[in-house]
This record gives sequence, C-alpha cells and structure tokens, in this order.
Amino acid sequence: MDYQVMPELGEEEYRELKEDISQRGVMVPIEFDEFGNILDGHHRLKICQELGIKEYPKVIRAGMTEEEKRTHARKLNMARRQLSQEQRRELIRQQLKETPEKSDRQIAAGLGVDKNTVNKQRKVMEGCGEIHRVSTTVDTLGREQPRRRKPVTIFNPSKREERAIQNPAVVERMAEGGSAITAAKQIAREEKAERKQYTLPDELPDDVCKLYTADIRGELKMIEDESVDYIITDPPYPKEYVPLYENLSRLAHRVLKPGGSLIVMVGQSYLPEVIQLLGKYMAYHWCLAYLTPGGQSPQLWHKRTNTFWKPVLWYTKGDYTGDYIGDVLKSPPNDNDKQYHEWGQSLGGMKDIVERFTNPGNTILDPFVGGGTTGVAAITMGRKFIGTDIEKDNIEITKKRVKETYARSQARKNGVAG
Repeated sequence: MDYQVMPELGEEEYRELKEDISQRGVMVPIEFDEFGNILDGHHRLKICQELGIKEYPKVIRAGMTEEEKRTHARKLNMARRQLSQEQRRELIRQQLKETPEKSDRQIAAGLGVDKNTVNKQRKVMEGCGEIHRVSTTVDTLGREQPRRRKPVTIFNPSKREERAIQNPAVVERMAEGGSAITAAKQIAREEKAERKQYTLPDELPDDVCKLYTADIRGELKMIEDESVDYIITDPPYPKEYVPLYENLSRLAHRVLKPGGSLIVMVGQSYLPEVIQLLGKYMAYHWCLAYLTPGGQSPQLWHKRTNTFWKPVLWYTKGDYTGDYIGDVLKSPPNDNDKQYHEWGQSLGGMKDIVERFTNPGNTILDPFVGGGTTGVAAITMGRKFIGTDIEKDNIEITKKRVKETYARSQARKNGVAG
C-alpha cells in the first residue's frame, strides 16, 4: 500500500536531504506498518538505499486501520515539513473526503491542527459539493463507534519482533500490555495446548488401531505411501539386528508424509553404525536424551558401563515445521515394564514421547511393536496407530492390551472403578 500523501520532493530539496543524511545519518525514524509498508520516510529510505545505509532508526506502528495509517501520515507531514498554506489545506481536504462523518474536533486532533481550520475547509467543500453535509456521529472520544483495539508502536524493532507483529492476534494481545515477543509466546503456548486436547470416543473405532504380523524386511506394503505422520519405535539393540535400521530408514522415507518424523530409541553400543544406516534415506534432525531413572540401569559388561539414559534419534522427511521440542525425555522412576515383552519400555516414558511430538488425530507407526507400549500410549492419547511385528504372539498381546487399556480409560472417565 502507498501512504505517500504529499508530492515527491523537488530536485533541490532531495539533494539537500541526501547531503544531510550522508553527513549526520537518519535523524527522524522511518515509520512502517507491521507488514513492511512505509507510513512515513519514503525519501529517507530511498536515500539510505542509494547511500548503502542499512542501519537506520525505525518505528513500526501495528494494529492501525487503513484510515488510521493515512491520517497518521498526514499528521506527520503537517508537523514536520515546511508546507505552504495550500499544501496544508490539501491534507485537510484529503482527510475530510475520507472521513466526512467525523467531527471537526476529531479530525483536527488527528492531524494536529486547529478545529476552526478544519471547519473552514469543511464549509468550502460542502458548498461546492465535494463532500455531503453529514451529521457528526463520532466525537473525540470515539463514541458510537465499534470498539477497536488500541494501535501499538515499537521503536527500532528486532527482526523477531517484526515477524511477530505480522500476526494480528499478537498486535491485539500487545494492546492489553506486554511486548511482541511475550505476546507471541503466550499465543503459541495457547495454540499448542489447544492442539493437544482430545476426547476419546466411548468405543474404540476399528480404523484407529491397525495391527499386522509382518517383517520390516518385506517393506510392509500394506501401509500406503505417505500415510503416516510419525514413526515412533524401539528396535532391538543387539548387533545382529543393526542392519534392520537401513530397512527402517527406507520404510520411513516411503510411508511418512512430507515433513514427517522418524523417532527411534536406540542403544549406545552400535550408535555410529545405527546413525549411518538411518541416514541412508532420511535426514538427521537431532539426538534427544531419554532418561531412565531408578532401577532401570542395565550393566553393559563388555563396556564396563551402567547406563541411565538412551539416545532417541530424530530424523525427518523434508523440513520439520512443527512445535519446538525439548531434547530431554524421561520415564518415571523404576517404570520399565517387562510384563509384556522382555525388551519392553516404560509406558509413562512412551506417553511423554507421544505427547511431545504428536497431536491428537496423527497417525503413528511402530514397525517393532513388541509388547505394544507405543500402541497403548498412542491410542489412549487420541492418536491413530499402526503396529507391525514379525512375531504373531506380539501382535495378539498388543491387540489385547490396547483394548483392555482403552476400556479402563473409559471406565475412569465415567467414574467407574477399573
């Protein structure tokens, strides 16, 4: 949008302004709206570009209506430029044409002039038919107008502030008090909390949990291409299973949606090889620490090590654009659950992973389902789940466990002991 309300400077005026800026820099801030449109300082910005000046004082005025922006530009020109009487009258006429319903007093306050000066121009314009005779419905207090948020002003904003105030919700929150960054953080937290909310239906829908007896080396062709939001899995750690991580990488590249994530809990013994194989088809994003406090520490005799944490490797298919994720995960103390599988993980810890990375309604795949811990966490937190395992018994255990856990969660919701 163009908010240049006055004609271009003459050649001599422009040369003098350029000389002054080259010697003293920009003395009067250049003003923008939150979308980068110039409200005031067109000539100053042009001269800065010609002189290669990249750092100059800046003001951003956010939350203003189009009418308020033009009024503000006129007011600045009234106060700052050496205008002739005719030029001043022209600015008043522009304002009267745009807002004839406003009182002389309100227009005068907006432009920084005397109300009698505005009244004289109104009478002239009404007399020659440039504007209609209207009854004033808005006074200096803005009565009878719908309530609007208060515009906010930021002096010398950072790039982060400039990005934040492009969101109208941020500007509205700032009008209540606080900085752009604080408002943006508050809104982001509220939006994230809203995304995480879910309500489980009374009965477990058939399409919410799909389980298959299948070997990942067969590529799991029953799973459609780009149909999965997240893969969250805990493959076996012994050396003979290390080649499976390449199969996992290939599978993830096929079934994950663009921007999807592969989250893999791994052991440390063969970490370099695992990292290399997972990177065959997927892009490395980060390594998170999964803490296992209490009596969950295995003794690795061949390494003479007691380990109290596990790496969780995070790979993506394309760019990740989701929520910020803290890179320390944690299971409750003494929560390793070997009841359903000898390599079973903590349900509390798996819920932490599911909660952090995914949103209700997302589809999660675990191709090494084991005792079904990932599935239980996913289903009882409002996600969809696909699980596969080479062992049929593991699939049957998972199926039974998911149904029983879901039924217990419904009993608790309805106030029935279970």
